[in-house]
Amino acid sequence: MDRRNYLEILSEQIRCKRALPLVTGELEVHIEEQKADFMTEGMTEREAEEAAVREMGDPVAVGVEMDRIHRPKMNWRLIFGIGAVSLLGMVFLCMLDVAVESKDMPFFYLAGHLFYLVIGYGAMIVICYVDYTWIARRAKGLLVGYILLLVVGTSVFGTTINGARFFVNFFGLAQVNINQWMLLLIPLCCAVLYSYRGQSFWGLVKGVLWMAPVVIAQLIFRAAGIIVLIPALAVILSVAVWKGYFQVHVGKTLAAIWGVTALFPCGLCLWLLRSGAGYQTRRIEAMFNPGKYAQAEGYQLHSLRKLLEGSRFIGEGKNFAEYSGMVPDNSSFALAYIMSCFGILAAVCVISMIAILVFKLTAVTVRQKNRLGCLMGAGCGVTIALQAVWYVMTNLGLVLVGPVYCPFITRGGSGMVITYILCGIMLSIYRYQNVAAEVPLKKDTLLHFKGLNNINHN
Repeated sequence: MDRRNYLEILSEQIRCKRALPLVTGELEVHIEEQKADFMTEGMTEREAEEAAVREMGDPVAVGVEMDRIHRPKMNWRLIFGIGAVSLLGMVFLCMLDVAVESKDMPFFYLAGHLFYLVIGYGAMIVICYVDYTWIARRAKGLLVGYILLLVVGTSVFGTTINGARFFVNFFGLAQVNINQWMLLLIPLCCAVLYSYRGQSFWGLVKGVLWMAPVVIAQLIFRAAGIIVLIPALAVILSVAVWKGYFQVHVGKTLAAIWGVTALFPCGLCLWLLRSGAGYQTRRIEAMFNPGKYAQAEGYQLHSLRKLLEGSRFIGEGKNFAEYSGMVPDNSSFALAYIMSCFGILAAVCVISMIAILVFKLTAVTVRQKNRLGCLMGAGCGVTIALQAVWYVMTNLGLVLVGPVYCPFITRGGSGMVITYILCGIMLSIYRYQNVAAEVPLKKDTLLHFKGLNNINHN
């Protein structure tokens, strides 16, 4: 039996046709290796190929085994875990509505939260069934189109709040936080960067240049958003460099990436202090000296720290009654209120569950053999993680006080939906880990990559 007939019979046993390129590609490589070994023993090319095919075993049996391995699979444990943590966060917010603001109708707020939870969770399930490699083939067009959509939407429907024009009001029916929707550009940046894999330093530069419009758009919509955006982009660049996607010096390139990453927020703070709006300048100054601004811009930070100072390990803190409600928005400061109202242990348990969930989600994606899946999984995971880290730092009174979002325990339609979309992408990467084949390199890039490898071997 020749190779073509063998692969035809084997392919008939595989029900997931998306997996055929991956399966046949692996078998072709194995047959070629066996064939080369037989030819070194003195066989002709035809004899060596026939012998290599016989070594593979019965095509029906092998095909059935490949069908068992190479099929989509759902990680229901993680899906149910996301649902459980989401419901727990909703319960805590409802309890805080009653304890902090003594609301007579907490179910009104519960209904809105539950609505977006159902929408986001449903979107996550749908995205699980979408092959994430579809993005890689259209990454550049999707990136440009999405940025234009955000810009046009903000220009036509945008609403300015506190000097920032990042809310879009659609005829009074819905208010969308553009700053949250910007986060979907991160997995698109991963896909664009992936398209330049195999190239030298200039391929990496091209990937970085594609990220520049994303950073500019973020600065236009809301400068504070770079707190998540810049480190997330730095992480995906680092993952690509560390795993050898580009022919560059790993140590020097990583040092350059993180050097620029560290300088960027410092430069932004200096710019805001010199040229920013008055409230922005005073807010930064209040972070370092909240007592000076305790009756003005720093009153929230001052109140937050006083609220936290009286926290107990278990139970209500001694300052809760006095400072309860002085820090507005239970959702943005849910962790601080949980700590003050229910105790430090309760707050640690909540944030630990979120951390474990995000770690598990990220871990199952970055371990993928598919390099696109690994890169996009790292991008989505670090985006969610950075939001949570910044939220914790804000709730502990270590950084600026202002509207912040934490996945799974914060209210807000846009933030919730985006969190579930990012989770859906990671679950899709897991689902298609044994199905999705690598997106092929362009011919010129492939030749360049082979040439670089030949030079390195010589």
